[in-house]
Amino acid sequence: AESHLQSMVESIDLSQRSIYVKWADAKKTPALAASIKWPGLKRIDRAIEKLNRSYRCDISKLLDVCRQCIVYEEIDDISRCLEVLARDLDVDIVRVKNRLHPSYDSWKSAGYRDVLVNLRIVNEATRKLGVDGHVCELQLVLKGFMDLRSDNGHLRFVKFRNSRGE
Repeated sequence: AESHLQSMVESIDLSQRSIYVKWADAKKTPALAASIKWPGLKRIDRAIEKLNRSYRCDISKLLDVCRQCIVYEEIDDISRCLEVLARDLDVDIVRVKNRLHPSYDSWKSAGYRDVLVNLRIVNEATRKLGVDGHVCELQLVLKGFMDLRSDNGHLRFVKFRNSRGE
């Protein structure tokens, strides 16, 4: 299994890196803001696959149907983001999965590391819409790891995950 992971790492093509922009800069330039690639909802087939493989069909454990990713240059920036989330009265943090912590077994994620925050937005607007109980996932990622998560890198991860039956 380790040789499989090693071959995945050796075949990374860094020529397909994404370009990242600061949101403050994107807001100033409409064309730049329009070019940002926002994630969609988790595909139905992947949600069903994950429910069957990982959660024994317990839908309450599927917390990443709606997700967003923020890319940071420094780990201190991730810490500051977590502090801001914790202080925000509209944010109810449901779970934090810290895959940057040294005790995290990175074999589970093929070496990939990030911090996943599952949260709910609870305020008057979400209550009126009836979505105040909806859990979303916020992925906090260091740029170096995000560079490895190119389209080809993600495809290699999917193969790795499928080989583990997850």
